[in-house]
Amino acid sequence: MDDLKLILGSRIRSARERLNLSQRELAEAIGVDSHQIVSQMEKGERDIKAWELAKLAGILKIEISSLLESSEPLKEPIVLWRDKPKKEKEIKEAQFLKKCRDYHNLELAASDSPRSSLPNKKIDPETMDFQTVKQLAEEVSKQLNLGQKPSASIEKVLEDQYGVKIWYIDLGEDGSAASTVGPFGPAIMMNSFEPPWRRNYNFAHELFHLLTWESLPPEFLIEDATRFDRFEKYANAFASALLLPADPITNEFDARVKDNSISYSNLVEIARIFDVSTEALLFRLLNLRRFSKIEVEKTLKDENFREIDRSSMRGHWRDPSPMPERYVRLAFMAHRKGNVTRARLAEYLGTNLFDLGDTLKEYGFSENDNYEAQMRTA
Repeated sequence: MDDLKLILGSRIRSARERLNLSQRELAEAIGVDSHQIVSQMEKGERDIKAWELAKLAGILKIEISSLLESSEPLKEPIVLWRDKPKKEKEIKEAQFLKKCRDYHNLELAASDSPRSSLPNKKIDPETMDFQTVKQLAEEVSKQLNLGQKPSASIEKVLEDQYGVKIWYIDLGEDGSAASTVGPFGPAIMMNSFEPPWRRNYNFAHELFHLLTWESLPPEFLIEDATRFDRFEKYANAFASALLLPADPITNEFDARVKDNSISYSNLVEIARIFDVSTEALLFRLLNLRRFSKIEVEKTLKDENFREIDRSSMRGHWRDPSPMPERYVRLAFMAHRKGNVTRARLAEYLGTNLFDLGDTLKEYGFSENDNYEAQMRTA
């Protein structure tokens, strides 16, 4: 018994340190009088009540079973950040990973799986260049069947067809997207604070990392800052080529050119059509040799251009749903199959039993509908 208390205490301490929480902060979060109580828990000197264990698991973003199991828990997957938030990075990571585990548990409970596995692109880090990246983007666009305007389909294709777990979390002004691969599969964390066109670019950027996860593992990238910066540029180039395919973008551009010039409003219109930032559009057009670098930099600094750009944003703004539609669907179907209790369903959906019906209705589901009814075939 004492050995089990020591193991439990050690795991609580490891989980707390992973979140960069002090004993005092954890004590306040679980509602105990003193940080010394947490110290006693971690040293195995105090019995932990059931309600305390449940609260600890929730705060530490870890399953109770992971704290109690006899074997050593698996090491947490590495989260590869594009731009790390300045505050609570570890807490955001833990929150993201727990959501991914919940998502996967629902896939199992609903007996549902994506149609295909995300392709594994084998590349040589030593020989990779921008031409290779461009070719990879063209290949992936065709393989994933993203169409001529990939931003319109990339999120749904990744989630529904390839089972990528996508979660929107408010990372504030200084955090920008991350990706990981774990026992739950590939996953992307998006910053809900950012505008839609920025999020689309991040989807494509993180897709590059997921496709090359085995060839360019996160340990390989983050151990060397220069190397990381180099492959982040490749990820940006991939995103640009994927979201702004050469032929469709040049066709839209050339159709609006008159007397060797194009209006600011037409440029902004193209950016909104492809659902990317005007900055991403201009640099892609630079890459396609439709503009000079001097002209692009001059335009981006022009306040008149900025004002036209800003004025078009409101009509195209979209706030992401708190939970993925597929995640909610899986939770509902798992409950229908009898594999998830109503209380657990409410927990998965971040609500209470009283408001559960309204939460389901927000996503187009009703507890009263008979989804198991069948049609007779001819």
